[in-house]
Amino acid sequence: MSGGIELDALYARLDDLCERADRGELGISDFLSPAELHYAKKHLSVTKRAYICFGGYADAERQRIYLLPEYLEEARDVSVLLEYGHSCEVCTLELVTDGYRKLTHRDYLGSLLGMGIERAVVGDILVCGDEGESAVVFCDQRISAYICEQLARIANEKVRVRRIELDAVEVPERRFAQICDTVASPRLDCIVAAVCSMSREKAREAVESGIVELDFEREERADRTVSAPCILSVRGKGRFNIDSVGEKTKKGRYRLLAHKYL
Repeated sequence: MSGGIELDALYARLDDLCERADRGELGISDFLSPAELHYAKKHLSVTKRAYICFGGYADAERQRIYLLPEYLEEARDVSVLLEYGHSCEVCTLELVTDGYRKLTHRDYLGSLLGMGIERAVVGDILVCGDEGESAVVFCDQRISAYICEQLARIANEKVRVRRIELDAVEVPERRFAQICDTVASPRLDCIVAAVCSMSREKAREAVESGIVELDFEREERADRTVSAPCILSVRGKGRFNIDSVGEKTKKGRYRLLAHKYL
């Protein structure tokens, strides 16, 4: 297991999809988390398998991997799959509530999982409006009818559900908090201390306890040099894009530019 991911199970599922592609069929995975995608791509790169990723829109966080049979190996996006009569098997649902209370991503996801739906068949959930009064959900098309028929409430809010076309989705701007700071060195404990607003000692303890990941891989060496750009995750503190650690100040410190996912 790495970062809560059962790698053996993930690799076994990918190998099954590869065998399907070898038989001339299109192999389609569940929606994978960013960490699962990271490990899946590493696994597939070893055998140089042809694949594409898609989650419903550009830059989706949770995506499906499509293992391509030989006649599709030159495909670069899902539009080619559609030309050959395949479906990307991603359905888009619009959820609209009465807007009486503020709703969050957790409210929408919790209501869907409360229906007995597995997380793996639901992709990104884009919460829209200032109060979260609506959302767009990307899901496996096989579960879409069930959601449309059975989902009645988000938290305590009544909800109306309808299918929309993928190209009709207006993706809300992703929100980040910018971080500009200086650090004594590009060591991991220094970076963690800066982005999480904690002492260097607390940051070192966090790293050594195994709750810090660099590019989705656990890193327990506090003296590891951080090379930007990369993604830093600290359990309980959030996920950060480290954009640059480079230019030195007159005092010999390194300028750090990063942003935190909100």
